[in-house]
Amino acid sequence: MGTTLREIIFNIGGGIKDNKKFKAVQIGGPSGGCLTEEHLDMALDFDSLTDAGAMIGSGGMVIMDEDTCMVEVARFFMNFTQNESCGKCVPCREGTKIMLSILEKIVSGKGTVEDLDLLEELSDTITNTALCGLGKTAANPVVSSLKYFRDEYLTHVVDKKCPTKTCQGLKVIEISPELCKGCSKCSRICPVGAISGKIKEPYIIDQSKCIKCGACIESCAFTAIKEA
Repeated sequence: MGTTLREIIFNIGGGIKDNKKFKAVQIGGPSGGCLTEEHLDMALDFDSLTDAGAMIGSGGMVIMDEDTCMVEVARFFMNFTQNESCGKCVPCREGTKIMLSILEKIVSGKGTVEDLDLLEELSDTITNTALCGLGKTAANPVVSSLKYFRDEYLTHVVDKKCPTKTCQGLKVIEISPELCKGCSKCSRICPVGAISGKIKEPYIIDQSKCIKCGACIESCAFTAIKEA
């Protein structure tokens, strides 16, 4: 009690692996909240964490660096909480299920700005009407990540991009016409037949068919295929 996050993470914990930039800390277990760099010098106690949208909870911490997608983090923890719901009360049983489906929709590239409003509305309802502690704290990872990383959510739903290139459904793989030699190897190795073209001419990828598996990137001898 009273120790700062900075001391725990950088002094006791040894800092961020591979000297990457600190992005967030998820504290309090699966129902805890995500805190940011602005909270590093906050002294840990029950009231301070509650005011910041987190809690001590299990006492565990998950430290995230610049390569972490906060939307995927929220989806991951919501998936855990939804599976742990006992199903007794409707807010937790159905609310967490709907929130998880919305987050899955967002990370797959099909989310909308309205989905963010619905997430906040559901979070408020579940928190105020669920019967047990699990339900009342289930939305914390979503609420806190929406509060501190809303721009990341907006990039997912408006620009249809994942800033950290973590979300598989938002990846875009393209073939450079300048580098492609038209050898057809990528076309032959594609498991869903998404690549077409003529020998000795640049090939193209049908984005509606592409499953973003990356097999074509690994097979190209001319490094003509890259994730955009």
